[in-house]
Amino acid sequence: MIQLTEFESLLLETFHLSDRDARRLDRVITDLSIIVGMDSNEIFDFMRFGIEQEFEDLRKDYNWEKFRIRIQKKLKKTSPDFSP
Repeated sequence: MIQLTEFESLLLETFHLSDRDARRLDRVITDLSIIVGMDSNEIFDFMRFGIEQEFEDLRKDYNWEKFRIRIQKKLKKTSPDFSP
């Protein structure tokens, strides 16, 4: 059995994941944290209520890269284009 961190255990319990998937989700969250400038807890809070469809798709196709990109697009701040 894999020794999980406290955060990975929280992910496992919250999202009903296997040990391996909890570790993978932790890596996705860490990557997202670097890209979008939010800390892991902020991303975790968002994930609890804002990505039901993404989790559903992940369970179907098990494509972690697609999963990360879709969440990143939701989290990344985009500024409106004010050019004439």
